[in-house]
Amino acid sequence: MTDAPAPPINIALDGFAEGDDPELAGALSFMIEQQGLLQTLVTGIVELVPDTTRWRLTLTGDMISTVNRVTERADDNPYTTDRGAGHAGAITLPHDDGTFDIVVSVDVLFATREDVGSVEALVAHVIAAAEHLSRHEAGHAALRLRGEDADAYQDVQGLSNSDAACRKPLAAHVDDNRIEQYTALHAPSPLHHVDHLTDAIAHLRAELNEAKRTWRADIGAAAYRTLTAANGLVRVLAYLAPELGLDENGTPRRPDPLPDGWADYVEDSWDAWSLTFHRLRPVDEPMTTDQIGAVLADLCRLMNAWMRSIGVDWGLTDDDQEYIFWEKDRY
Repeated sequence: MTDAPAPPINIALDGFAEGDDPELAGALSFMIEQQGLLQTLVTGIVELVPDTTRWRLTLTGDMISTVNRVTERADDNPYTTDRGAGHAGAITLPHDDGTFDIVVSVDVLFATREDVGSVEALVAHVIAAAEHLSRHEAGHAALRLRGEDADAYQDVQGLSNSDAACRKPLAAHVDDNRIEQYTALHAPSPLHHVDHLTDAIAHLRAELNEAKRTWRADIGAAAYRTLTAANGLVRVLAYLAPELGLDENGTPRRPDPLPDGWADYVEDSWDAWSLTFHRLRPVDEPMTTDQIGAVLADLCRLMNAWMRSIGVDWGLTDDDQEYIFWEKDRY
């Protein structure tokens, strides 16, 4: 009796065109042919989703184009990589048949915050980024396959209208946090969210001031930019909690040095954010939807309490009428 052959692993390159940056193209070829880049990506995915029939991996030179093609998005609703003050560099796309397209941007693999000193350092950076991103994206697939992703628990009940409105965006951060708890131990990112925190705080401050300046002309647009920027900072906090972790006494660690704006926008609520996220378990440790939903509910309450603490009173009345007040003259 012979063993059945292993199913093929589906890997594709997409979004590359003649005339693209020849330096990046050469570096990518070197990483694939001599440094085992594709094997690194596959190993990270298999670690959390060992059934290779469940996923397809695409390494792309044009993230937006590839995602639009895979998801068959309409021309008037294109995918965007903008995430507040940051950008998305990979995505896991679920399909109705239980399979997933995992799309990873080449640009994000090679992105560094500063110039690296040698070819060896760049190789190490790219491999570390691949180890991290592959596990992060596989984590989304693993949660969905177990029925623990945002769609399974985000309709948690018992919240006020204002708090319930926060469920969907915060559920996405819950999933990311659980995955980042895992990668913090097994494949840390070579890019640290603590380094991105100053930009995220500055972006929120700028958006609040612009909303305050323009709300009389278009209050809907002002509210949207406020809520989007606030959610963007909370997304960073969801990643930051596992990156910084807790000290030996169970107290959330702070960045050192503290970034500009930390005292104004984060310090007073940081313990609550970090400790609530730390009630979640890493992606490789199953949780019930009731357990995850209880954490999500507390995060929703915390979101609106935090907004009020920084000078934004937003909410929905009992009959679902939206209101918002910017309570500071200057943020």
